[in-house]
Amino acid sequence: GFLFMGILPLLFIALWPGKSPSDYGFEFTFQAPAPWWVWAVLMFIIVAGAKAAASPSNLSMYPQIRCRRWSPGMMAISNLTWLIFLFGYEFLFRGFLLFASLEIMDVWAAIALNCSLYAYAHLYKGPGETFGTIPLGILLCYLTLHTGNIWTAVVLHSILALSNEWWSLRANQNMEVERRKYKVQS
Repeated sequence: GFLFMGILPLLFIALWPGKSPSDYGFEFTFQAPAPWWVWAVLMFIIVAGAKAAASPSNLSMYPQIRCRRWSPGMMAISNLTWLIFLFGYEFLFRGFLLFASLEIMDVWAAIALNCSLYAYAHLYKGPGETFGTIPLGILLCYLTLHTGNIWTAVVLHSILALSNEWWSLRANQNMEVERRKYKVQS
């Protein structure tokens, strides 16, 4: 996912005369800070994820690694790969696609196109997740345009995915997380 959704668009931009990754939201400055209410959205994402984690439809897909026993190393690898994947994902959708479409259409048309393709990318996960991408996609597009970069979208999407995985691991009776016990030596 990172290769196709992150690296390939970056290569395309590098080969396009007069364009740079910062033209597509890949920069570390903010036009404006994320609005204060993003904290409320974040809390909603975490609480809603906790409530939905035990549903059969959620447990049929998550966690995506179907390992029965999760070691701390497996958790770290899973978390890291989610973060790398979601950076590429957000760069493609909220960076490359959103900013490029703004060059040929107005804001709402660009957001509609972005959310349509974003929902289409989730179609295989069923109607619940597919329809859920629409309000989330609108929110992430808004935040990207408001801040001028993809980082708020990357952080929110990462928290959504990671918290969902952690709640799903906890709710899945066929999986267990190995806990390391440390002895304190005197």
